[in-house]
Amino acid sequence: MSITGRGAHKRSRRRLALRVKDKGQIDLKKALQTFNLGDKVIIDPSPYFQKNIPHRRFFGINGTVLQKKGKAYTIEVMQGKMCKMVDMLPIHLKKL
Repeated sequence: MSITGRGAHKRSRRRLALRVKDKGQIDLKKALQTFNLGDKVIIDPSPYFQKNIPHRRFFGINGTVLQKKGKAYTIEVMQGKMCKMVDMLPIHLKKL
């Protein structure tokens, strides 16, 4: 009998799967992009870089850049009626 994983990224295989045309390509421009405070961004996780990947409930959600913390950015995301703060690297973000 196998034990199923119960981690933060369970059931996200399809969400983190690459398209065929993107396989083998690492986008350095996306990893080195910068954002200004107040920019609108969308959370688009990159499966190449699994470090600091957001929880799957935040995949594809819009947010606002609040501040920069070292290499990462703090993003304000609305989840229902609550504001959540999420820290993530720029490789997992896309400008709107």
